[in-house]
Amino acid sequence: MTSVREICEKRPFAVALFVALVLLLVPYRVLLGPGVPSGRDLIPYFYPLKTHLAEAVRAGEMPWIDRFRQGGLPLLAWPGVAAFDPGNLLFVLLPTAAAAKAWMLLRVLTGSAGFAVFLRLSGLLPLSSALGGLAWGAAGITASAASFLSTSSAYAALPWLAAALLRVRSRRDGRSLVLLAAATAFLLVASVPEPLLAASLLALVLLAGRGPSSGPLERGKTLLLWVAGGLLGTLLAAPVVATYLVTGAESIRGVRGALLPGFAEEGSLPPIRLAELLADGVVADWTRTSAAPGIPDYPYFPSLTPGRVAWTLALLGLLLGRGARLRATTIAALGVLLALGPATPVAEWISSLLPFATAIRYPEKWLVLFAFGVAWLVALGAGVLEKAVPARRLPVFGLLGLFLALDRSAITPRLLPTSEARMLDEAPAVLTALPVARVDTPPRILPIPGTKRVPGAVLPTPAAGGRATAAWALAWSYTRFGVASVFEMDYDAALPRAQLEWANLVEDAPLGSPLAIALARSAGAEAVVVPDRGPGGLPVAGLRRIANPVSPFRFVRRVVREPDALAASSRFLRERAPVDLAVLSAPGVELVPSRGRILRVSDRPARLEIEVAVDGPEPAYLFVARPLVAARRATLDGRPVSVDDANVGFTGLSVPPGRHVVRLQPSGRWLIIAAVMSAVALLGLTFVRRRSPSRGGDVV
Repeated sequence: MTSVREICEKRPFAVALFVALVLLLVPYRVLLGPGVPSGRDLIPYFYPLKTHLAEAVRAGEMPWIDRFRQGGLPLLAWPGVAAFDPGNLLFVLLPTAAAAKAWMLLRVLTGSAGFAVFLRLSGLLPLSSALGGLAWGAAGITASAASFLSTSSAYAALPWLAAALLRVRSRRDGRSLVLLAAATAFLLVASVPEPLLAASLLALVLLAGRGPSSGPLERGKTLLLWVAGGLLGTLLAAPVVATYLVTGAESIRGVRGALLPGFAEEGSLPPIRLAELLADGVVADWTRTSAAPGIPDYPYFPSLTPGRVAWTLALLGLLLGRGARLRATTIAALGVLLALGPATPVAEWISSLLPFATAIRYPEKWLVLFAFGVAWLVALGAGVLEKAVPARRLPVFGLLGLFLALDRSAITPRLLPTSEARMLDEAPAVLTALPVARVDTPPRILPIPGTKRVPGAVLPTPAAGGRATAAWALAWSYTRFGVASVFEMDYDAALPRAQLEWANLVEDAPLGSPLAIALARSAGAEAVVVPDRGPGGLPVAGLRRIANPVSPFRFVRRVVREPDALAASSRFLRERAPVDLAVLSAPGVELVPSRGRILRVSDRPARLEIEVAVDGPEPAYLFVARPLVAARRATLDGRPVSVDDANVGFTGLSVPPGRHVVRLQPSGRWLIIAAVMSAVALLGLTFVRRRSPSRGGDVV
């Protein structure tokens, strides 16, 4: 039987990595306990999206539509849901709370393993590489990003991509190219664009380093192989890339110059927080505060530092480390300079080179490069010790790893607040006054933004934020209980342009204004959720029923045409958003259609189906308060028909006399094309892998 000593001698890196990953469970122990993670955007954003995606998959339906957001938006093509990430299987198989904790923990562990593999491929010793992986996983930036499910997925893939780049540079075989393509694809499936830019800058720094191919010609060959592997990975993840294009083209982000530079600067790292790179500041305890004096913006990363033990090793690596300390320092410094946004000219220089750069916000996210560089320096510092005390390297590694994990064990749980698990199963009390969710389509409400607090109301502490968000029915947290929204602000401005403009108009209107109520009624809302002041000054939610609500699917009595969207919106608002009018964004004259009746509605994730009857003699006009982007694929009795832009961003179509079945869903052509591209890429990678002989010497 092989002894433990023999295993350690034969597989030192594998054993050290296993120990490092076990030590990571110490700071992340909150993810192993009861409760449901409830910080950041989990309750109002990620949980509803994952819930609707999982429900559709379990029902055996294609998740084309999220019926609950804005009355129905694309779901499969929505970047925030990251529908093609394999981790979604967790939400299909497990309860939401368990799936979320498993997602976060797996991303931290796999990202740490990837970073250790990267360090080993860079030439570092086994124990030092494992310690560097531990430093990456325990860093404040990694822990801060854990609650952003898409971001955590991307950060887990980033070190693996770096490792694949080094492997291609050193080996240049088919297997390495396949691994690079796979790492690129996994980074893409996270559906978060910012890490792609970070990966590009990281690749440039890695290319500049010394290696087995350091001459200009050899570097050029390496770069070509990297580009080839990246392109193959992009083709492999073609459905994800298609979601960027489909959703982005319809959103405000898809219009060059539509977003002002201030949008890209939103969420920059305040210079006053630079001290937090060395030690955690007051923002780091997310259970007590989400802001601090002198820090004006909502922090994307409440904790910035890798910790005291990590910094000690990083400084040792900076002073005495060999080989890669210049590259590691460059990456770390570049991340800080970019994170500062307009405070330095670096971000402006990058923006001038990249098209649509103003569509990317939260420069603070660039700090992932800082975390990468510092964790690399940590490994270099550990390497100095490993070489200095070779006979005692095992106990030294164990002590350093334990000290590093314990150093972060006090703050990491405070970055991942949890609430009682039953919170996800109890519908907010404010919704009890609504009728029971119908089988035809969910009831709709207009949620007045939580920023419109009544005078004297105060915000709850972050520790109580999960419960307060759910009870308040803020954002989309209530959609998990069968209630849909209309005209609600989106976090990432990925909303279709028309819906975003309507949402801005409603948000800017005075609290409970007649215009906001009229717009909500025209979109089929039955009630408005409004803020009020409760006990202790905390905000509470109240429900106001809308007088004489109308169905979101109805035949209108008048149809007018205006030459463009601006004229159409002006006409619609001038007439106070009447429910019997359809304003089409096209030139023409006013029409008086025939009457029609709605016989049946079936609103499912795969399609919206409406059975209608038109009396005649002229065609009737059916208005559907569903964003046009979710209804471009329309059929009438199985035959394709065209749809109109009605009431600026919604759907309308003419229906001839008689009884008919109308079906509406988003266009699916992009998925077919993307799936073909992925299949071709997979075949190509399989061919490359089989033609390439296996070469020994794997790092483990």
